[in-house]
Order: sequence, then C-alpha cells, then structure tokens
Amino acid sequence: MITIVDYQMGNLRSVQKAIERVGGQAVFSSDPHEIATAEQLILPGVGAFGDAMAEINRRDLAQPIHDFVQTGRPFLGICLGLQLLFEQSYEHGTHRGLGILPGDVVRFDLPDSFKVPHMGWNTVRKTSESALLNDLADATHFYFVHSYYVRPEDPSLMALACDYGHEFCAMVSRENLFATQFHPEKSQANGLQLLRSFHQLAGRTQPHT
Repeated sequence: MITIVDYQMGNLRSVQKAIERVGGQAVFSSDPHEIATAEQLILPGVGAFGDAMAEINRRDLAQPIHDFVQTGRPFLGICLGLQLLFEQSYEHGTHRGLGILPGDVVRFDLPDSFKVPHMGWNTVRKTSESALLNDLADATHFYFVHSYYVRPEDPSLMALACDYGHEFCAMVSRENLFATQFHPEKSQANGLQLLRSFHQLAGRTQPHT
C-alpha cells in the first residue's frame, strides 16, 4: 500500500489513478502517525512553496515525513514535492523547506525567448544510476510544469538532468529517496514505468550510510 500525503496542495487523485494503473494501491492521508509508519510514501504538490510548507506545518507533517525517510522505506516526491525536500526556496520571498536535502530552489532566469513556466514535454538525460530508471531509455520524455527548479549542493544527488535554457536537475535519487521535477502521472508510458518501478520497491528498505 502506497500512502499519498494529503496537505491540500496537489492533484492527489491523478497520482492515485496512475498507481492503480501499474497494479498498486494508494490511499490519501494527513495523519502524522500513518505517514510516519507508511509502507511507501509519495509527497505530491502543485502551487507555491511557502503555502505548501505552511499547510504541512499546520498539519504537523514535517517531522513525520522526516521520520519516514529515515526508516529507509521507499519515498517519492513529485514536482513541488521535490522542491519541498530542500532547505529553502526563494519563491515570493524566502521560505524554509523540509531540509531533508541540502540545497535551494530558485526561479528560471532566462532570455525572453524562453517562456516561464517551463511547461510541456522535455527530454531528460541520466546522470547517475537509480532504481526507478533501470527500465527507461537514457533520452526519455517527461511532462513538466514549473517556474522554479532545485539546486542540490551535492551533485551526486542528481539522477536526471534536463535542459531549458540551461541544465537543471529533473530528478534526485539517494538510497530510498526519489523525487522528480516532472509529473510521472502525466507522462504517459514513461511516467507509468517510473511509477511501476517505485511500486515494485514495496517491502524494501535502504538503510542510511
């Protein structure tokens, strides 16, 4: 069973339906104990970083998310759910994130020929190995909708890179933790394959080193 964190900031149903399409089961929860003790956890998200952190903190979910990641059980962040893992974001001010990963979140600063938000299909490139990418080709298309991107302090965290005016991090991977800037639930066959690989990690733990 996959638990999807419900903090009223994302299209949870589309993520749930995608999980069901690859043979999994998913439930929504905003209960701190259920989140901390889940078998597998997905943190989705659409919207502003500061608003999202306010909702997470209002529901006392920050520590349970931290606690879950420390268990070594499989975790997946999606879009804003990737950005929230980092220390801070500069979206409409400066906001502290969950601080699970070192780094920050900044806005695209691009020539006028590039529209922001970055929206639509784009090609990604593998930069490191990840259990979620074993069955995907190197040059794979995913669907993006975002104006901000993450800058990990540790380059080894980046599993996928994407180019939009310049290279940016499209996915991070560290032991049991995975997070994508793109929306796998909107990325048709490639996205479903990534979610299938995540679902297949059920029951596995990856102890921290």
